[in-house]
Amino acid sequence: MNKDEIIVNLESSKKNNDIDNLIDYINGYNERYIIVNDDYKLVQIDINDIICFYSDGRYNYCKTTEKEFRVKSKLYELEKKSKDFLRISKSSVINIKQVECFDTGENRKIIVKFYDGSVQKVSRRKIKEVMSYLDERRL
Repeated sequence: MNKDEIIVNLESSKKNNDIDNLIDYINGYNERYIIVNDDYKLVQIDINDIICFYSDGRYNYCKTTEKEFRVKSKLYELEKKSKDFLRISKSSVINIKQVECFDTGENRKIIVKFYDGSVQKVSRRKIKEVMSYLDERRL
């Protein structure tokens, strides 16, 4: 068992809607929120408020619409937290729900522009993957 893991065993002799609802809530909770450190507090963040995760080489961070938080998780773990997270470089995972546009420009570089005005570059190694992702969603 991981030190950050809680195991809950529920047993019932008959079908119980309350238990089913609790299990659905717990399973859905893990998909809607992440927990981050904010100084000496643990803070719950809605996944929809996350703009991106990034690494500065030494630490990983979670940038939200309100603030930035240092996170312990690896980027490859974080990108698996939601189907809306997309890896755009070795040091960045973005939330596509926070993207205003993908600027493909004429020079085959892709710049991601977010609703908060910030931007990130897609690395050369990830251009094909990002273009494939965009082509799948294009009308």
